[in-house]
Amino acid sequence: MREEGQTSKHLLLASVVTMVGMMLLLITVAFSWELWMVPIFLIGNAMVWVLHIGRIGSEQFYENLCIGLLLIGFFFFGVHSVSLYDIPAVACIVLLIFSMLDKKLPLYMVAGLYVMQLLYHYLILHNGDHSTSIQNLIRLALGATVVVGAVLIARQRINRRMEDKRRHRNTFAQLEAAKRQNAEFLSNVSHEFRTPVNMVLGLSEVALEKEISPEIRADIQSILMAGKRLSNQINKILDYTEIVEGTLTSAREEYMITSVLNDVMTTTAMQSSKRHLEMVFDIDPRIPAVLIGDAEKISHVLKIFLENSIKFTDEGGVNICIEYRRESYGLNLLIDIYDTGIGMTDAQIAQMYDDFYQADSSSSRFVGGLGLGIPIARGLLQAMGGFMHCESTDQQGMQTHITIPQGVADETPSMTVDNAGRLCIACYFRPERYSCDAVRGYYDKLILHLVEGLGIEGYQAHNFEGLLKLQNSHALTHVFIAQSEYEENRAYYEELAGTIQVAVIAEREFALDRDSRLLVLRKPFFALSVANILNGNIKENNFEETQAAGRRPFTCEGVRVLVVDDEEMNLVVAKGVLGSYGIKVDTCLSGREAVRRCAEGSYDVIFLDHMMPGFDGVETLKRIREIDNGAYQDLPVIALTANTISGAREMFRDEGFTEFVPKPIERPVLERVLRRVLPKNYIQPIPIPAAGEEQDSIAHPAFQEVHSEPCQDIAPVEEAGQEDGGSEPYAALAQKGIDVQIGLDYCGGDGAFYLEMLQMFSSQGREKQEEIAALYEAANWGDYAIKVHALKSTSLTIGAQELSGQAKLLEQAGKREDVAYIQENHQQMLRLYQEVCESIAGLSVFSE
Repeated sequence: MREEGQTSKHLLLASVVTMVGMMLLLITVAFSWELWMVPIFLIGNAMVWVLHIGRIGSEQFYENLCIGLLLIGFFFFGVHSVSLYDIPAVACIVLLIFSMLDKKLPLYMVAGLYVMQLLYHYLILHNGDHSTSIQNLIRLALGATVVVGAVLIARQRINRRMEDKRRHRNTFAQLEAAKRQNAEFLSNVSHEFRTPVNMVLGLSEVALEKEISPEIRADIQSILMAGKRLSNQINKILDYTEIVEGTLTSAREEYMITSVLNDVMTTTAMQSSKRHLEMVFDIDPRIPAVLIGDAEKISHVLKIFLENSIKFTDEGGVNICIEYRRESYGLNLLIDIYDTGIGMTDAQIAQMYDDFYQADSSSSRFVGGLGLGIPIARGLLQAMGGFMHCESTDQQGMQTHITIPQGVADETPSMTVDNAGRLCIACYFRPERYSCDAVRGYYDKLILHLVEGLGIEGYQAHNFEGLLKLQNSHALTHVFIAQSEYEENRAYYEELAGTIQVAVIAEREFALDRDSRLLVLRKPFFALSVANILNGNIKENNFEETQAAGRRPFTCEGVRVLVVDDEEMNLVVAKGVLGSYGIKVDTCLSGREAVRRCAEGSYDVIFLDHMMPGFDGVETLKRIREIDNGAYQDLPVIALTANTISGAREMFRDEGFTEFVPKPIERPVLERVLRRVLPKNYIQPIPIPAAGEEQDSIAHPAFQEVHSEPCQDIAPVEEAGQEDGGSEPYAALAQKGIDVQIGLDYCGGDGAFYLEMLQMFSSQGREKQEEIAALYEAANWGDYAIKVHALKSTSLTIGAQELSGQAKLLEQAGKREDVAYIQENHQQMLRLYQEVCESIAGLSVFSE
């Protein structure tokens, strides 16, 4: 298939070939030459246009066809006696046409045909007998000179054009190389920045746990906020470098679009509340509940555009509307994001896709950023097969339209209500309270989508009298009112709540009286929150519950799993994490032992390390599948790996794994995988206490994650019996590049478990260092890569990110047998390993 850039040249070539063919046709008819050539000219020209219009065949084939037709026409014209002195003119025309192409051979073919035609005239037609006069000889000599000159000029044009193309290709290659080097440099710098930034964040969180003055606390909180902002920018740079390097791939896994929207809402809610913006999350309730695609990338794209909208909007609001369109492969997600911000001019929209572009790049611009958000979003969308376009008028807001193709795993609507035919709702918002007409439209559209999508009866009232009329004329079951409307007439709504359900859409800081019977919908306003109230699922829809929608905690009592890893510390972590779900966990240290265990007993799931000495993960998986003539063919086998590169899921599935879980194990990822691979009857939800109910004394870790305050750095120290207080032990760890909060997160917030992991890491340090050193001395780079791969995951489990990063680079060098890099960095990694172990061993918790 020919490239788009060749279309104009090929159109000109087709036009010229057609003109030459038509002239030859007329000459043939006029001079009564061989008329059988007429259909050849017509068929040839028709073929040229069919290939051109249909874009059929390669560029090479198309050009060769045109060259062949022109050479045939030139030869046909030149072999007739009356054309002897006109041959040079036709030859020059053909040479001029051929000079458009990057081929020299056709030029020489024209010159050769010209010589053959002259010989044909003198030797066969004997035209030389009549052309020996001095005038005719001069005409022939002049013609030959013109043809030779035309050949030389055409060749010079082609040479110059080819040289220009070579120079442009070289320049482009240099630019691409520079772009990749720039991306690699940014990636390396970002990784270097990440360690000190994480140290700043960790030390700031530790310092906030101490008894300090309010002034110092405010300063440290500012430092923490600035550190998090810098960390976010570093992550953007890393995303950008992955897109530039072309390593970005899209996953295809099942997910719930409502859960994705919940996560996005959680992230952006605080930003919008600080600016007092109206955030409206609108979704068509009929969208299938479970889609197939890359939920993480979709979430990332939405966050980028919503954060941009919030950043450039001073007043009014932001609306995200998600609809869908059926397609043969499933559906297209249609995502529209509207805001009432400053908008962009046409010139700014044309440049917004450029890397590092800022619409306002002056030193006085009022928002920050690197200018990478839109390029990253575009790269993510392209990886998913989607696209986007933006519309805006300066100072009149922005409209972003996104389309993403997705598969469908479950056709059930994402939102439904029980007994929809019996429900009748009324929504009371006074439109004049909103300074911006667009915000009123956001709410009106959401209510319309809800009523139509859920199949319920619904009405809107724009004043109190209208609400009273609706109450008298319809059997209302639910009334939704804005906070300001409630505050105008509290007594009426409290009385009304005695007969029907009344919900107030309010800010986060709003609170009802203790004895109030009303419900509260916390902003931002989300369609799922309304559906939950209509279903009677919650008594008060607070902000935390909205975040938790679709992520209810569960246990897996009765499930038996086998965890296989050559690193004992990883086994302890896996056993602790999986055990918290009520799972019975067996462990083993090698693939060979795993095969024996599977032959002796049965398991519901196997978690298998991908890189192990001896039997690696793939070989172990193959042997397990062969046990008892394929008895384990359908058994879920989950790859455990520290290689979380883009496209890892597809790579492991191609190797035969059911799923994969990155190391260190993160609970949200683990829960998503467990829900996917286990039968539904094994997933036993834990009831979430309603407002005012007390929680059981033993809470599931996922429940704590959603409904309790995040675990603070000081907590595990107190649990371990630290009495002098403080969080000094953790400060000592932070000085060695250990991010305590990351370690606690991987240990489920269990301080005692984290201390156990620290102690195990330190106690095994000398033995592991000796093993790595022995492999280094033996130049056994394959096993060396396996050992530092294990160190990469275990060090990250305790939060030692710098050590994990160095181990990762050495692992990659070992795989490609880059001896020079290993020799240069091996000792530095071992020194850091030793320092980390010594800093852990020196903790007062372990020395007492």
